[in-house]
Amino acid sequence: MNPTSADTPSIDTSDIRLEQLLTRTDIWRGNSRALAPQMTVDSGYAEVNAVLLNGGWPTRSLVEVCQRGFHQQEWLLFSPALKAATGYIVLLNPPAIPFCQTLIQIGIDLERIIIVQTANKADFLASFVELARTESCEVLLVWQQHQALSYTELRKCLLATNESAGLCVMFRPESAQQQSSPAALRLLTEITATNFQIRVFKQKGVLQQRQSQPIALPLPTAWKGVLPYHLLDHVTLPNHSGTSPTKRKPAIILGMKSGKK
Repeated sequence: MNPTSADTPSIDTSDIRLEQLLTRTDIWRGNSRALAPQMTVDSGYAEVNAVLLNGGWPTRSLVEVCQRGFHQQEWLLFSPALKAATGYIVLLNPPAIPFCQTLIQIGIDLERIIIVQTANKADFLASFVELARTESCEVLLVWQQHQALSYTELRKCLLATNESAGLCVMFRPESAQQQSSPAALRLLTEITATNFQIRVFKQKGVLQQRQSQPIALPLPTAWKGVLPYHLLDHVTLPNHSGTSPTKRKPAIILGMKSGKK
């Protein structure tokens, strides 16, 4: 006997709704933050945390910083995270040897810092992959200055960071901003005469519908250089005579001191 419509069980479609499907964690809506990395490291800056997903630097992923010249702004940006780290801090191909007295002054333990130098791209990539996978490496800072990396090579680095539990940051020249990259977070940084500017131009989980406004952080007093002796006549001295002070030229901005290789 063929079943009648009365005998056929009805399908309850009330539970299958578009809104419920869009709340699934494996469906990306383009501007949803549900797929953002859950583990983060506090950047130490409230302005930066407000822009970053989950309020900090993402771990288990690749953070890419494109900077206008290697003027040591990386130390200003990541010194709070380095200070809070309890594991090893590895510097891969730094452009200069960090100034130890400055690191001690900001509270970074020198015994936890390891510097690795490589001579060619193959050693650079191999070192990055092995260091990123090392559990004891809590922070990995990498400077990609001379080796031109392809998208495939960058993806290899990204896959290695997915197996880590720490913060992995790669510093690249400004021109790398025009190159496609699989990095989860991409920044452009620049030091001006008055502040330190950070622009987020890619962040996984957020559509960059328009060029975001840069985050302006004030420069520490110690980063404002002192003019040499022969330029001191251009400096405005305290005026106690009531006459209008002489305008001075902008001071030279200096980063943390570093020794040469």
